[in-house]
Amino acid sequence: MDFGLLFPFMLKLNIAALDREDVELHEEVPADDPMWEGSDVRLSGPLQVDLTARSVGDGVLLRGRLRATVERECRRCLAAVTQVVDDTVDMLFAPIGEDEEELGGEVYPLPERGQELDVADAVREQLLLRAPQYVLCSEDCRGLCAQCGTNLNEGTCDCVSEPAPSPWDALKQVKFD
Repeated sequence: MDFGLLFPFMLKLNIAALDREDVELHEEVPADDPMWEGSDVRLSGPLQVDLTARSVGDGVLLRGRLRATVERECRRCLAAVTQVVDDTVDMLFAPIGEDEEELGGEVYPLPERGQELDVADAVREQLLLRAPQYVLCSEDCRGLCAQCGTNLNEGTCDCVSEPAPSPWDALKQVKFD
C-alpha cells in the first residue's frame, strides 16, 4: 500500500529544486496518521522528521534525524512502556535499471518521471526498523502468573506452581535389585 497517496501534502520533496541547492524537509507526522496502519507501532506523540536532500549522481541522498516516542507493551507483564526513538538516517533514492530486481539496504527506487519525490514509505520503514521490538517495564519485572494471570509486580497469587517435568523423571521409576 502506498501510504504517501493518502496524504499527498506530507513528506514530499521537489526534485527540480535539488539541481540548484540542497532541499530541507521538516515535518511533523501525527501519531494517528494512517501511515502507521498495519504496523504494530503506536506513537504517543508526533514523529519529527528533519531531513536534508542532496542530488548525488543520478540519485537523491537524504540525511537527517527521526524522533518519536513509541508505546509498546512490556513483554513480561503487558504494562505500557514508552521509549524515545531518536536516530540519524541515511536514505538513497536511486534509479532502477531493467535488469535490477530490487535495491538492497537503505536504497529506495527513484521514480523515472515527476517533479516530486514522496519519502513517506521510506520514513515509515526507517522508523519501524528503529522502534524497539521487545521492551521491559523494568529489568526486575516479574511478569504475569502463568496460571491465573495476576501481575506479579503488583502482588502475589495463591496458585501452587507445579515443578516442570524433567527428562530425568523416567529414571526415578527404574528399580535396581
